[in-house]
Amino acid sequence: MSYLFRLTVLLLLPHWVLAQADTVVDYRRLQLGVVAGQAYQEVDFTPNADVNTIVGRNFGVALRYFDRQLVGFQAELSYDQAGWREDLGAAGPYERQIDYAELLILTQFSVGRGIVQPLLQLGPYLSVPLAERESLPPTYDPTTQPVNAYYGRGLPFRINYGLQAGLGFNLEFGPVTLQIDGRYRQGFSNLIKPGESQASTSIRRGFGGHAGFFYAW
Repeated sequence: MSYLFRLTVLLLLPHWVLAQADTVVDYRRLQLGVVAGQAYQEVDFTPNADVNTIVGRNFGVALRYFDRQLVGFQAELSYDQAGWREDLGAAGPYERQIDYAELLILTQFSVGRGIVQPLLQLGPYLSVPLAERESLPPTYDPTTQPVNAYYGRGLPFRINYGLQAGLGFNLEFGPVTLQIDGRYRQGFSNLIKPGESQASTSIRRGFGGHAGFFYAW
């Protein structure tokens, strides 16, 4: 009887293993897509300046990869518009716009298995300046500003880096993912090298909305 039981187990074991293998979910997923967004950006200066946000847009291409159910990564290569607006008192408003090529690498946590999957993502960015535009007030008088003021002169080439965080959701429709999230940017490097202007620190900050369309290949 014992021999017959062991023989039955041995015969049924391969079928049980195959059945378990069929129930294992393969979470590996590679998606390519396009991304775009709009953000309110500014620069935090020391000493304090009367700075207001400027609206900038960004768009680019992205890659999204998951090999686990909850955790994956997302890489984006984008064209990003940034800058700041500043009140120079009686002279009027001053504005500087800077265009960047930006690489962003995000670790993404996506929860759930249904159509709507909440997400949280965080990661570093690296921005390379491409071009800039400056708008001086018509009544601007350089004699009223420090000799090393950044007004009226181009900014030295300087790579910018920091962190971005996003909170939102993915909408899953088979091979298609629609992603919508709000994002916050915190720079770590100075936009202007300390000692080259009246600003001892110049840190980028921003917040806005972002959307992505991805397709699994």
